[in-house]
Amino acid sequence: MTLVHPVLAMSTSSPASHLQADTDDLTMEDDGSSSTTLLDRIWDFLKKELLFVLTLAGVAAGLVVGVIVQQSVSPYPSDTSVVLLKFPGEILIRMLNGVILPLIAASIIEGIGSIDSRSFGKIGGVAVVYYLTTTLSAAILAVLMALAIKPGNGVASIVSDSEGGVSLNENANTLDTIMDVLRSAFPDNLVEATFGKDGTEITAMTREDGSSYLERSLKFEPGMNMIGIVVMSIVTGAVMSLYPQDLAPLMKVIKAINFLTMKIVTLILWYSPFGIFSLIAAQFAGIKDFGEVVKQLAVFCGTALGGIAIHFFLVLPGLFTVVTRRNPLKYYGNMLPALATAFSTSSSAATMPVTLTCAEEKNSIDKRISRFVIPVGATINMDGAALYCRFHKEGNYLQLVCLFVAQAHGVPLNGGQVIVTVLTATLTAIGAAGVPNAGMFTSVMVHNAVGLPLDLLPLLYTVDWFIDRFRTCTNVMGDALGCAVVQKICSKELANLDKKDLEEEEL
Repeated sequence: MTLVHPVLAMSTSSPASHLQADTDDLTMEDDGSSSTTLLDRIWDFLKKELLFVLTLAGVAAGLVVGVIVQQSVSPYPSDTSVVLLKFPGEILIRMLNGVILPLIAASIIEGIGSIDSRSFGKIGGVAVVYYLTTTLSAAILAVLMALAIKPGNGVASIVSDSEGGVSLNENANTLDTIMDVLRSAFPDNLVEATFGKDGTEITAMTREDGSSYLERSLKFEPGMNMIGIVVMSIVTGAVMSLYPQDLAPLMKVIKAINFLTMKIVTLILWYSPFGIFSLIAAQFAGIKDFGEVVKQLAVFCGTALGGIAIHFFLVLPGLFTVVTRRNPLKYYGNMLPALATAFSTSSSAATMPVTLTCAEEKNSIDKRISRFVIPVGATINMDGAALYCRFHKEGNYLQLVCLFVAQAHGVPLNGGQVIVTVLTATLTAIGAAGVPNAGMFTSVMVHNAVGLPLDLLPLLYTVDWFIDRFRTCTNVMGDALGCAVVQKICSKELANLDKKDLEEEEL
């Protein structure tokens, strides 16, 4: 039975077909009207990519206005000009926080619940294990690079309006943090999990004989228990996939909630260029040393792109070669049209038709594999965010952002807290797919999970649009390589299915 994922319905024609249509139109024009045709094509591009253009314009305008304010008025947060400049951006952050709960819960439940358990079997199991492995490896890679390069060191000292005095429980250790994560994964009250969680509070105490000891107690901490919500959503979706007919009415409600949430997210995204302009302008207005900030952003970009390159050129092809014994260079070459589309659209979902074509026609992937693995990858694979973060699929960026902010504020994260960033980013990646231009959403979630402030995120928005293109290419390539890996491991199952189909035809 072939599984068709709902995401496939998002695009009935590939960007490549649009490009071919544009080329045909161009050849039909007379030489004298070529300039008009070019303007029409530019106008069509602007209409299709209007949100991206507006976001880029917001980044550029924010930089210009921020520098002007820095040079003309007092740069401190108490200055009325800077406070008013930052206010629209604060509204954006509040809207992002407000929509995270329904967005993640409904997306995860619908994505996992829509998987046909009869088609799942070994093929589905291998695909899920592959995606979780690559996403987790990307997340670990990001942590290692961030800890080695330390791109955030010294940033807070040159940004006057960053939150000072940020600290986590200094007595906390790795074991307590891991236990808190496990407690959070199984909330005793789902309603309470939407606005708080239990955390271990360690207090240094002194006995009567003068010896000291650490007293542990659970303390309710405000802030959404994202890990608990994600885990419960995964469990709910998995159970719903086992009883599709009995739970069909509930699935219909979940899909309606997800549809409504996506529409609200779209409205927020149209406001985001103005909010990003506000945040960046206010952030740069408070910078003490503009040149040093540019240098730190360059280090951050280099770290992010370096991690993406290692994952793209070493980790993914290495896994591919070990499992399939095929030449990765030829496989990569056959996927170039899909990679070009991914880079230009910055959307894994929009690239999916081209990815399917390249995988099936050029790399000889069985349609029963590609039509299952690639759409599922659009739901749970985020190799390029576990290295940064966007809502298609991204593997290491979330951890890099989180550690950047921690380093900037001089907050030492113990092993358990680093594990929290890895787990939170990996789990939220499952529900993050298919939402355009939403790296800001998951960045906010991971920061809330670890307890870090959001004040330095606007700095990173200035370069996110650029890094995001490379993250999307990593995600698309991860999907394509996953098809070959699953096909190789499940070759016997495919042969049995072929034999069964042949026997049914003979009967």
